[in-house]
Amino acid sequence: MKVMKVSLTIFFLLVPIMFVGSEVQGLGVGVNPAELNYTVNSNNIVSNEILVFNTGGSRAKFSLYFDRQYQPMFSFNINDFELNPGVSQKVTVNYDPSKNRAYTDLNIPLYVKATDATSNMESGIKVPVKVKHYLSTQTSFPLTPTDPQIVAALRYLRSIQWPDGNIGGFHISCWVTMAIASSGQDPHYWRRGSSSIVDYLTRNRGQVDANKVTDIAKFILAMTSAKENPRNIGGVDYVSLLLSKMKSGQFGDTAMCNDDFWAIMALISAGIPPNSQQIQNSRSFIKNHQNGDGGWSWQVGGPSDADDTAAAIMALIASGEDKNSLAIVKAVNYLKSQLGSSGGFVSEGVANSASDSWVLMALAAANIDPSGSDWVRDGVNPVNHLIRCQNPDGSFGWRVGDKGDPWWTAYAIPALLGKPYPVIASELHPQVYVRIEYVNATIWRGWVEILPSTNVTAYNSNKVYTIQGDNALALLDRASRLGGFTYHVSDQWYPMGLYVDSIGGYKATGAYGWMYRVNYTLGQVSMDKCKINPNDRLLIYWGTLGVRPLKVEVEPAEVPLGKPFTVTVTFLDDSTGKWATLKNATVNANPKYQTDQDGRVTVTLSEPKVYNIYAERWGSTAQDQYVRSDLVQVGVGVPIPEFQNIQTLTIVILAAFTITLRRYIKQSTSIHRIA
Repeated sequence: MKVMKVSLTIFFLLVPIMFVGSEVQGLGVGVNPAELNYTVNSNNIVSNEILVFNTGGSRAKFSLYFDRQYQPMFSFNINDFELNPGVSQKVTVNYDPSKNRAYTDLNIPLYVKATDATSNMESGIKVPVKVKHYLSTQTSFPLTPTDPQIVAALRYLRSIQWPDGNIGGFHISCWVTMAIASSGQDPHYWRRGSSSIVDYLTRNRGQVDANKVTDIAKFILAMTSAKENPRNIGGVDYVSLLLSKMKSGQFGDTAMCNDDFWAIMALISAGIPPNSQQIQNSRSFIKNHQNGDGGWSWQVGGPSDADDTAAAIMALIASGEDKNSLAIVKAVNYLKSQLGSSGGFVSEGVANSASDSWVLMALAAANIDPSGSDWVRDGVNPVNHLIRCQNPDGSFGWRVGDKGDPWWTAYAIPALLGKPYPVIASELHPQVYVRIEYVNATIWRGWVEILPSTNVTAYNSNKVYTIQGDNALALLDRASRLGGFTYHVSDQWYPMGLYVDSIGGYKATGAYGWMYRVNYTLGQVSMDKCKINPNDRLLIYWGTLGVRPLKVEVEPAEVPLGKPFTVTVTFLDDSTGKWATLKNATVNANPKYQTDQDGRVTVTLSEPKVYNIYAERWGSTAQDQYVRSDLVQVGVGVPIPEFQNIQTLTIVILAAFTITLRRYIKQSTSIHRIA
């Protein structure tokens, strides 16, 4: 990227801090200028320079850093160094607008910390950093899966997945599954424990109301998006079940339209030909009940609304309706009339993300660009309005400023990607489980796609390398994008290999640095040279030769309240390739326990909840240092498998119900009000 220099307002700030009664003569930090200002007019990186001074009386180590949530947006040419008294260091601080998903203006601190080289006493100051964006409000459409809005939304959904695989409960998990597939990812790899979101849906298929067309249709849409066969889910043929709901030339209730919208989309996704008699009859029913204003209601004869009009357009086009037919043209004109002054589509009198999402998908189905000038209101188009509903954590709220919810987030992802319902699964990328561990912190864990290739930049030379996607370094790069953490690669020894010397701000030091294991086997080449296969488990950790990985086993996985259970801790003996028990390991179960001579400990927990249990041990030498284990979940007094049965989730369920209730005061006006 092109780097733009911005003018600096020069002023000088010295803040010496003396520690009385210490052998340290004085510890002081000075910076020039006292404030960093960034003016952003494009997506190019913007750079500022700051001088850091040692104003104390002894040699000190200096570190510059931002709060964790802002770290991906900023980079330094150097941010850790030592200075003698009276000496300064020039530091370049780069801001990358593309990493600030919503282009929000910033007023945040840059921390400059000094640590005395001999006494380890610390001092520091905060430097105000202000970022002002003057970017165009227009966003191109559609987005791609690598755009920051999509990456952040998927990251949010992963972060709220439960151990049983669900995200937001059964019905919302159906929508989430479609969203995952629309991004090109395989929902089967979305899991927190042993169960994926697809496993959760198939295991809980009993929650599908067999008498409700929209329930059956939604489940079929989720299954087909995940490349599952809806004709045989647990021995049930849901396609035949849906077809059996046709009566009098339409699906479900003769007084309703929306069950026909979704029945058509589900059947098309399941392979029923568009020219089949059932689909053509339903298509005629829909067209015959188009209102005079060009829109549709959820019920026959009801007032038109944007949501159901969008669903009708998607159903008609999926069933073979010409995109330029009179019915579609009238419907699109109606949608344009529902575009509010804020640039978003209005439903129930409010511009909201759910309506934005469905209409964007309908327009995409009709090959209409919703970012065009015809769709701009007060300088904002519906794509931008939808993005404005996204929160810093990646979630989407129903309205701008609302708390995020997986429901609206699941709608927004395919909408921004221009993928209308039905979401037909594309060729999905295989995935690998990646876990990244520091000594006392898990930086990230999760499933990562194997992409064809990726680009990595060596920080020491600023050279960009294109590497194959099926190696450990490429997967680290992908994980960093999903997890929002940083890593640094050096090409000092290239072409022998690219060297990873920092992850999440933790740098290599002396003999200790970043190592990796594949399926627990120690890596023998640089990360960019290590080929990874689908479903492998990649462990990246800070350590040295001799540091071995830990594993935790718990039996049983669910126990009654107050009943003891056994935790066993083992380590991999690299000399034999076998796992051996480890004594004196710390088992973190809140509270902490320690294993006995046999590597076991009996744990008794009194609070009813699902516990995350892991083990660690870090001694003074490599032979007594171990990589902390992965998490194992134990249900104490509550079962792990079912979202709706976990007693401690009552508040969560009530909150979800409140959000749902707000969305549909009247009964079943649209499928996203009965989900």
